[in-house]
Amino acid sequence: MRLKNYWLVALLFISLSSCWDFNNRNLPPPESRTKVLGHKPVYGTEVFAKGILYSPIPLPVINGGNIYAFNNFLFQVENGYGIHVIDNTNPSNANRIGFITIKGCSQLSIKNDKLYANSYDDLVVLDFSNLNSIQIVSRLNGVFTEYRYGSPIAEPPVSGYYECPRSDSFVVKWVSDSVYQSCYKQ
Repeated sequence: MRLKNYWLVALLFISLSSCWDFNNRNLPPPESRTKVLGHKPVYGTEVFAKGILYSPIPLPVINGGNIYAFNNFLFQVENGYGIHVIDNTNPSNANRIGFITIKGCSQLSIKNDKLYANSYDDLVVLDFSNLNSIQIVSRLNGVFTEYRYGSPIAEPPVSGYYECPRSDSFVVKWVSDSVYQSCYKQ
């Protein structure tokens, strides 16, 4: 008889616990929070987020990272978005000549016309011997597990309030919008 009572109490506890919101237990309800101008994440499918594309149109450097010199070129990481390609034939007048979109990118290395970079949690190897026709040589999935959802693009590139991103999706960019005061980047 006592065992039956324990099972009933356990079943009651489990059914009631499904009503609790564990994720937002420290936040006030949305209607009582203040909305401010901030950033919202834009999500993409894994296929879109991990797609790689070269464009001969240079982009401005917003959140620049590591720079790698190879032959007459410089390659600079744009944290979370890709790699700037810079013609350094004349070092006193280096020109950005294109951009390789590799979302989730934070590091790069080059050896024998092969560019190695991370794309979120994957290691990608690109053949860039012909810049107008960059080819994916290899992609090793899940090598950098810490970057699956915590990549450099997981926060907006500027300080301020932002909508906390979901952990089950890939952030592909950020847009300015009205957001609740929930996450803040210094």
